[in-house]
Formats: sequence, structure tokens, C-alpha cells
Amino acid sequence: MIAFKAICDALAARYQAGTIATPSGAVAMRKAYGQLPKNIPAVPAVVIDVQDGTLTANPGQWKHEMAIDVVFLLAKRPGDTARVDAQRQLWLPTLLAATQAQLKLGLGGAVGYSVDKALPVGWEFTEFPFGADSYDAIRIHYTVFVTENVTLTA
Repeated sequence: MIAFKAICDALAARYQAGTIATPSGAVAMRKAYGQLPKNIPAVPAVVIDVQDGTLTANPGQWKHEMAIDVVFLLAKRPGDTARVDAQRQLWLPTLLAATQAQLKLGLGGAVGYSVDKALPVGWEFTEFPFGADSYDAIRIHYTVFVTENVTLTA
């Protein structure tokens, strides 16, 4: 059985402060969350925002494609739009490259399933509502490909 929470945590870990390099001239990452937290005490931060998925059931294996968004929260709105735009441009290439060196998200030893790869498939500069606040953000769309070994019984 897949450990979906572990997959989300592993994706967030690729963005954790100290794991991801801060681009020159950018504000350093503060925190990355695998699940939406109760509040966001400091930015920049990353939250994982699960979208949806598909499943192809074959005898002995299920193939999952999970749509998971990595949302980079830069600043509360309203803010200094020129500064926000500059920070977005500095951070975008680094954020897109976060999984290049570890497509399997470090879950190669998982039991009963394997993360085949986690690939960014798109991005957008956006706003992200969270509680009573709204944040300037970069939303990166990921597809996470997972193979699960299953035994079906009639």
C-alpha cells in the first residue's frame, strides 16, 4: 500500500531550508510543509497542495499519476510588487530544479510501492489564499508517478 503522506513529505523535503540553495540576491527559504499547516509563521515557505490523481489497475500492479502542487509562498499581499516580481524571477529556476537530482524523492526503499519519478510539468505566478491572508506565490505543478504492487483476490 502506498504511503501518500510519506510521498508528500518527501516532496516537501526537496524544498526544505538547508536542502535547497538560495539564489543569489533572493530571500532564503524558511520552511517547507508536507501538509497544510495551521498557520504560516514565516516566508518564504513551501506548502504541498494535493490536486488529484489517476490510477491504472493492472494485475499485480497499479500505476498512479498524482497531481501535486508545490506552492512557494513569497510574501503576504499586498506587498511591494516590484520586489515580489524580482524574487519570483530569482527563485523560479531553483524551484523547478529541486527534484532533478532525486526524481524518486528518496523513497527508493519503500515497501510495496516505488516512486518512479516526480516531475514538474508547469508553473504559474499566482496568489494563494490561506486563512484570512493571501500570499504572492509561485505554484509548480508536479506529476508524481508511483507503481504499487498489489495482490487481487476474488
